[in-house]
Amino acid sequence: MNEHSTPQGDNLPLAENEYVKQLFNILQENGKESSGLAALICHVDEMEGFVKRAEDKIADMKSQLAEMKEMQNHPVKTALQNAIKALEIKVAEMKERIGELKNNIVEGCKSAVKAFKDKGISALNNLASFFSVKKNLQDLTRNIDTVIQVDEKAIAKIEAFSAEYHSAGRAISNMARVAIGKEPIDAKKEAGKLSKALAAPYKAEKSVLIKLKGSINNAITKLEQLENTAAAEKKAERALVKKPSMLEKLAANKERVAQAKREVPIPERTKAKGLEV
Repeated sequence: MNEHSTPQGDNLPLAENEYVKQLFNILQENGKESSGLAALICHVDEMEGFVKRAEDKIADMKSQLAEMKEMQNHPVKTALQNAIKALEIKVAEMKERIGELKNNIVEGCKSAVKAFKDKGISALNNLASFFSVKKNLQDLTRNIDTVIQVDEKAIAKIEAFSAEYHSAGRAISNMARVAIGKEPIDAKKEAGKLSKALAAPYKAEKSVLIKLKGSINNAITKLEQLENTAAAEKKAERALVKKPSMLEKLAANKERVAQAKREVPIPERTKAKGLEV
């Protein structure tokens, strides 16, 4: 890896990378549009923020689960522990994918800077061609969909546990409480409170991931806009040097014939006229 590349897992924002800053300076100094690249980098920063929030939610899940004494011997606890492990793995994969995405953007900026130094500003007419990151973004989207599915399964397990807890979870305990003269526990209220506490981190993470997916889709859209802009500019350039139409060719040919006649010396023109007679 070169000196200025963004290593995977590096927390350095893209905007602070040397090659990214060089490219922005080049674009601005030469009157080239840089808002598309700026938006792409902004979306990557958002992705990193969302992943950090997802990591925080996983920590909340672990804490909530550890505090639920009622679930110490319940099968749902093992299921939720497994779900948390699956989430950790997938979020770590997302973090790695974003690291790869940052690396590719830095390498794209590096290549663009080199092309400018070698060939001048015209080399940056198709800026999007330097950033082959669409696959990284699409892979991230698929990864997020998998994590959302894990969240949804965990929430379903919690809701099933809550229903079970409501129907029978406190029945025996309440019988014992009544026998010793104590008020029975409201199983419905207790179950609802427990279910809400357990499901909250999963629902919060799902919300974070949906927003992350939206940010990725925005980044893909911005990248496609850059590609479309470059294609439109290239098409406009071709139009400026388009081939002449048939009428234009005939008119040009007629003008050449007329010009050739005008260039014939006067004696030759007189001689030619006499032959015609």
